[in-house]
Amino acid sequence: MRSGILLRAAIARLRLTAAPVQVFIIAAVALPYFVNLGTSSLWDANESFYAETPREMLESGDYLAPRFNYQPRAQKPPLTYWLILLSYQLLGVSEFSVRLPGALAAVGVLLFTYGIGRMLFSATAGILATIILGTCARFFVLARKLPIDIILLFWLTGTVFFLLRALRRNPPSLASWFWVYAFCALGFLTKGPIALIIPGATYLLWSLWAGRFSPRETRPFAGALVFAAIVLPWYLLIYLTHGWTYIASFFLRDNLGRFAAMSFGPARGPFYYIPAYAFDFFPWSILSAVAGYYLWRSRKHLRQAYALSYGFPLFWCAVAFVLFSLSKNKQEYYIAPIYPMMAVLIAGLIERSLLARDSTEKTRLFYPWTWAFFIAAVGIFGISIFLLVLLRAMLPDSPIVLHYLPSAILLPSSLLLAWQVLRGKLHRCFAGLAAPMWATLVLASFVYLPSIEPYRPVREMCKLIEEQSRPGDEVGYYVATVPSMVYYLRRPVFEEFDPDAMVRRFTSSKSIFCVVTENDYNYFVGTRDLILYVLDRRPRLITQFRFLLDDELWAGNELLLVSNRPLNEKESRESP
Repeated sequence: MRSGILLRAAIARLRLTAAPVQVFIIAAVALPYFVNLGTSSLWDANESFYAETPREMLESGDYLAPRFNYQPRAQKPPLTYWLILLSYQLLGVSEFSVRLPGALAAVGVLLFTYGIGRMLFSATAGILATIILGTCARFFVLARKLPIDIILLFWLTGTVFFLLRALRRNPPSLASWFWVYAFCALGFLTKGPIALIIPGATYLLWSLWAGRFSPRETRPFAGALVFAAIVLPWYLLIYLTHGWTYIASFFLRDNLGRFAAMSFGPARGPFYYIPAYAFDFFPWSILSAVAGYYLWRSRKHLRQAYALSYGFPLFWCAVAFVLFSLSKNKQEYYIAPIYPMMAVLIAGLIERSLLARDSTEKTRLFYPWTWAFFIAAVGIFGISIFLLVLLRAMLPDSPIVLHYLPSAILLPSSLLLAWQVLRGKLHRCFAGLAAPMWATLVLASFVYLPSIEPYRPVREMCKLIEEQSRPGDEVGYYVATVPSMVYYLRRPVFEEFDPDAMVRRFTSSKSIFCVVTENDYNYFVGTRDLILYVLDRRPRLITQFRFLLDDELWAGNELLLVSNRPLNEKESRESP
């Protein structure tokens, strides 16, 4: 018995504080972000832009002016394109090369999150924060399909890390602030002013609240020089070669326009990000309610004792949430900068309460933690049932085991978590949450990304177009937005959304290859009396639940490759 007690004590000491254990945990958390990077075809539409633009840079030799579909693309600054271009030059043009910078950026975000947690609280809190962020579904999606947003998140999280390090040094050196401004500038060169607004507004509000506002401390003049040295060269060169084409379009249309107008996306109300945060950061969004409760109860003591450790992350999250809530254009992934800092807040509170041997907070927060973990268990149970229905609808022709695998992990995990909550073993509940979420991401990367590829047919359709088309033929898509065709065909494609214009194309003397949905094909053939030839028909990956529950709607969204000329006519033209 004595040996058993000593063994448990040794394991407890090694649990999270030993460096090899921490390296192993971070490596395990990062694993799903690197598996099958090159297996799946490009995701339409966003990933296609960041794959094709650097490919066209490589093809043309013009690394200055971004272009997509052989037309100027002024919506974003060039840094993301340059990073993927570098990947192309080192590894060749491929889906793997497109996604590798995003995977590396994701690991960088995890490491910075660990560093922030360690700096503000402890190494244990740092590793807990890394686990929380790494098992967040939205963070996983960003890393796998949205290169610009995960790279921006890397610069933003790095900015926080170096800013906190500068604030902790007394007096802060110029070198401490150099990296703050450098990361802000690199973020600005990735996605624009947001990389400067969030850190700047957070520091200003936090420093005023904490009584630490000191403009001289931030070395603004030296910082402005660093920022200008990184940002201005591209803007000066692009102005000298293209005038205001890129600059005005980016600042006025893509930044100010997105913030002030709803024409860039669906109309979403001011409270849109509340449910978006609850779902995208699940299950950790449930635990963040406990963090909010604790911070509210302790608000009188925060300014004196915990201004930096709790106050700064809280201001960061509040600034990002309010800023994007005020924007007219809202996308669910815009609030991703909140997640690393919220992970640090939750991790610090877990260490301070659940993992403490003797803590006032442990007693005070027993019931809030109990309810939070129990609600999370119920949520995981519900998700396990939902995924069973969803996967059966999304992958009807896949092996039946694929319909049940996630539920086989999540369902027993939810019951085990609820059992630990009822027994009052709250210190074990963190692992009970993290383990099934990590296992689900591992399944997604190892199993489901290859399994859904038959339902993403653009790459295969483009192979057929290459085999059958001639240089003078026109290729493109109507309504069914699949810009990855440009990447796979290595040629310009038309993007048509007007039915009358599409009719004129089909009735022209040119041979037309067009990707349409089943519904649009029926419209052109049935209503507009066109004669079109179906060259290929494939199911399309549907993620909207209303389509999945209705067989007719699902079938109507199948993708068809059609032409205005029969296949045998093309073959006869080519025969001697």
